[in-house]
Amino acid sequence: MSAPQQIASHGPTSAEALDLLPTGIVLADVSGRMVRRNAAADALVDSWEDGVLGRRIAERLADAVRPGAGPTREQVRVPGHEPRVFEVSVRPVAAVTAATGGSSGAVALFEDVTERLRVEVVRRDFVANVSHELKTPMGAISLLAEALEGERDPEVVERLSGRIGTEARRVSDLVEDLLDLRAIEEDSGASSSVDLVTLASEVVDRVEPMAQRLGVAVEADLPTSDLRVDGVRTQLVSLVRNLVENGVKYSDEGGLVQVHVSEANGRALVRVSDDGVGIPAGDHDRVFERFYRVDRARNRDTGGSGLGLSIVRNVVQGHGGTVDLESREGGGTTVTVRLPFGAGTPAVGIGEFAP
Repeated sequence: MSAPQQIASHGPTSAEALDLLPTGIVLADVSGRMVRRNAAADALVDSWEDGVLGRRIAERLADAVRPGAGPTREQVRVPGHEPRVFEVSVRPVAAVTAATGGSSGAVALFEDVTERLRVEVVRRDFVANVSHELKTPMGAISLLAEALEGERDPEVVERLSGRIGTEARRVSDLVEDLLDLRAIEEDSGASSSVDLVTLASEVVDRVEPMAQRLGVAVEADLPTSDLRVDGVRTQLVSLVRNLVENGVKYSDEGGLVQVHVSEANGRALVRVSDDGVGIPAGDHDRVFERFYRVDRARNRDTGGSGLGLSIVRNVVQGHGGTVDLESREGGGTTVTVRLPFGAGTPAVGIGEFAP
């Protein structure tokens, strides 16, 4: 009896132990025929006869029992509506006789590595993007500092100093956004009852200097009483701040950004609208990705980090809410966030502010 057959027939203890493992395991006898599959293997493989993964495992097991065969490892891509990637390792079981050099069977182990590969790609892209976003302003600061050295004209000194300050703020904003994003993803921060009305008012006051500098008006439509949600206040500040700042940055001079807070359908609603450049329909699904930008030139002018809407999405998800985007190119943008209420939310006095 081959080693895999011995394992397969050893009794319920061995079989149950294999079924407890999350990794797919397939045992084959000396002829390469499958004699045992654990529960994970059957769950991961759509079809052992017709499926891409099932056929590949069967082929590799048959190869592994041939004389002189060694271990193999490969990634198998399974097409479909949501393509998957599996890492498959196959190796012969120890030879039974030195004379023949044959094996007593083979074993295949495999697992779904789709998410792991996706995370690796995201991590590589993230590092590349951060490096690029830091390199651009730091390079500009270096060149401006060289130009400033020895300059005697007060007007030129003032202009170059102002540009250095702008690039330094870009670096500072990027670092701040990165720290915000890390804190949000790590779910750090104590939850408390947060008044969105006070919070939104504070954010509008904070963004007002930038809006005035860019010639954009910011209007706030806020309830007269508290509207509270349970959440991490610093994260909710980041959420509203990024929405309002995005509205200002993507509005032309003379534009208007409106900030609205209300109750709607049993949830707290925060809506920020602008009449700016808008977002093409093809970019709607991607604007919440890290560093994705529709208009990179405008971001260079306004100092955007490309992380704003990614922060918004992460905060909303972490607070059990939803975020919707309505926009068309040249027709402005509206982002609507809905959050569950906290226990301290008033039951009356809010309805007249609903949209």
